[in-house]
Amino acid sequence: MIDHSFAVMAYKDSPYLSECLDSLKNQTVQSEIYISTSTPSPYIDDIAKKYGIQVFVTEPGKGIAHDWNFSLHLAKTKYVTLTHQDDLYMPEHAESCVNAAEKFKDTLISFAGYSELVNGKERSDTLLLKVKHLMLWFFMPFKKNVHSKFWKKRLLSMGCPIPAPGVLYNHSMLKDFQFSSEFSINMDWDAWYRMSKMEGRFVYVKKNLLKHRIHPDSATTAGLKAKVRQNEDLNMFKRFWPGFLARIFAGFYAKSYESNSDDKN
Repeated sequence: MIDHSFAVMAYKDSPYLSECLDSLKNQTVQSEIYISTSTPSPYIDDIAKKYGIQVFVTEPGKGIAHDWNFSLHLAKTKYVTLTHQDDLYMPEHAESCVNAAEKFKDTLISFAGYSELVNGKERSDTLLLKVKHLMLWFFMPFKKNVHSKFWKKRLLSMGCPIPAPGVLYNHSMLKDFQFSSEFSINMDWDAWYRMSKMEGRFVYVKKNLLKHRIHPDSATTAGLKAKVRQNEDLNMFKRFWPGFLARIFAGFYAKSYESNSDDKN
């Protein structure tokens, strides 16, 4: 068993939870797996029992940041992946991300690329994915890691190319780290921004090792419909650019979200 945990963040009764757990059980190396939830139910308990996984319950109604912090700090391993219950992890995900992280003593996070899963069909060529791949290529063209605080910040300045579900956190470097309740969608982008100010590096595995499921009940889809995501994007861009440029980038980013709709496929 490797020094890594998959922390599965379960919310309500997702019909995709078993598929996610199957993908974690089928990894090329064995990790610790546990479920954390603020919405306990017999459905979650029955699935956990089937897979022999422990369930940890936190207080309800505290917000997504609270739930993520709870799940992150339950880990007793050096590395932990905050696993999204609807997504699928390729068999070599844990092994590849851990091996990449172990190449450096100061790894803060390592992460792999991803494709999207819509109505059971995989896609990897949407405008949003192309933009993210371009950002990663531009800021890490040769060495697939970035250490400088300046360049980590630049990596994040034109959007968020780092996919939250695919990130492996170095728990030993991020013991006291907390996600901010200021955001309900862009907690990850805000987290990478604050990590960019820390000593340590971001490490990229240039493979699509995650299938991110897009469906009407996902938090991202709901946030887009309510314009929460777009407002939070603008707030993030303002950290990097003057107001008028922030609005331009936010507008372009909003345009790329048009592919984030499963009714077009």
